Amino acid sequence: MTPTFARARQPRGGVPTGLRLALALAIPFIGAITVIGIYLNKEFIVAAAWVAFSVAAAVLVYPLIGLIAMTAGYLLAAYPTVLQSLGVLTINNLLGLGLAAVAASYVVTTRDLSFLTVRQVILMVVIGLLLVLSTAHAGVIFPLLQQSQSLGVKGKFLDRTSDMMHDFWTRIIYLIFFCIFVRSRRDIAAMLMTFMLVLFLAVPSALLNWEQGNLSHGFRAAASFTAGANANRLAMIALMEVTCWWLWLKARPSLFRWVIALGAVGGSVLVVLASGSRSGLLGGFLLAVVLQIGPKRYRISTGQIAAGLLACAIAVTTIVPPEAWQRMLTYSSDREDIGGTSVIKREDTLVVGTKMIQDYPIWGVGLGNFREVARQVYLDPYFRPPHNSYMWAASEGGLLVFVAYLVLFTVTWFDLRRINQLLPRDPASSHLAVALRINFILYSFFAAFADLWLNPITYVLVGLIIATRQYLERLPAATAPVTVLARAA
Repeated sequence: MTPTFARARQPRGGVPTGLRLALALAIPFIGAITVIGIYLNKEFIVAAAWVAFSVAAAVLVYPLIGLIAMTAGYLLAAYPTVLQSLGVLTINNLLGLGLAAVAASYVVTTRDLSFLTVRQVILMVVIGLLLVLSTAHAGVIFPLLQQSQSLGVKGKFLDRTSDMMHDFWTRIIYLIFFCIFVRSRRDIAAMLMTFMLVLFLAVPSALLNWEQGNLSHGFRAAASFTAGANANRLAMIALMEVTCWWLWLKARPSLFRWVIALGAVGGSVLVVLASGSRSGLLGGFLLAVVLQIGPKRYRISTGQIAAGLLACAIAVTTIVPPEAWQRMLTYSSDREDIGGTSVIKREDTLVVGTKMIQDYPIWGVGLGNFREVARQVYLDPYFRPPHNSYMWAASEGGLLVFVAYLVLFTVTWFDLRRINQLLPRDPASSHLAVALRINFILYSFFAAFADLWLNPITYVLVGLIIATRQYLERLPAATAPVTVLARAA
């Protein structure tokens, strides 16, 4: 009865009459495009139209497909990539239109607006409104602020207000889609697998760049796409991959899974060592501690720890760039040390950010204005991004936004605790719950070293936690032991 109950409320069973009519009308339209396109020798447009029609039909029939594709697109475009500059008609925008149509049909059919009462969604909307007010206030207190370009090769504009505001609101819509369409354990597992596989692309990309000699600053591994294009974020992604692959292995151990997981975990750890990231090294110790204090089933044995440390020592002394390892151990602000200049710049950024908070405590300096204000108002010679999510929220959005974010993540943490309490209803979900808890802890830790809270990873993690809690709460507690016994039999 449990699976039937979970599926009964999913907004994907059967296509509503209105959507069927739309599909029926679209078929002759696509047929007309096909005839005209072939006549005009535009076969490429015809093929694109058929692909678009197929994807749209799949999304209308099975919305989770569209959400998976949208998640993959967001994670791939989490840092500048070739997929990010497609204009208005981006893949995610088209998928969003299809999902919006299905969501509207679902609301009309079921009259279910419970997704609007999800605490994280409400808090995100509150944060968005506060950021709008903060940005409007910035126009008043900085009337002479001008748009300027960075000193890098790409010469990008420092002011990112419009892009960040657009991303914030579109990803709230994405989070709402998550609350509507991800409902069963199979849906949650599919989304977590998408999260794991898409982000894992950064690991082989970094290894390939390393093998070809394409290293950041000449000695730091970096990927060619996703957030892994930044060495520090690459270390975070690699540690998350270690978590996901290890728990995937321990969920159903087999020789096949051991071979795949050891390769993925080994490659991820190697990338962390080659990234030269100090936060990556500290995060590795944090991951080890969190794993060892978690459920016994997922802990690492003493022999495995010894073998892993030996493998890391061999890698550091043989193939890891010496400068990368030296940078990971450098925490001084001596310019002569590798990474010392980075420490100086981070300290300077913290000082400037603290001044902004003191001068503009309530509304901050406005979304996306940190670098412009640092350069033009505080005459900061470095004018770097905050490189600290807590500093970013307090300086750009003000203390109101900072507190709202803390409430958001506190609520999410209590959801994780609620998930642990409800796991007896579906013990098969335990590896999903442990993966979410560890990755959430890692993400909160790395937020102190990078601007992450507007990153798509935030919304995927929060969405997965919301969906898991709601799924377990829908399960009748009385029938859970019967289900477990049946599976054991």
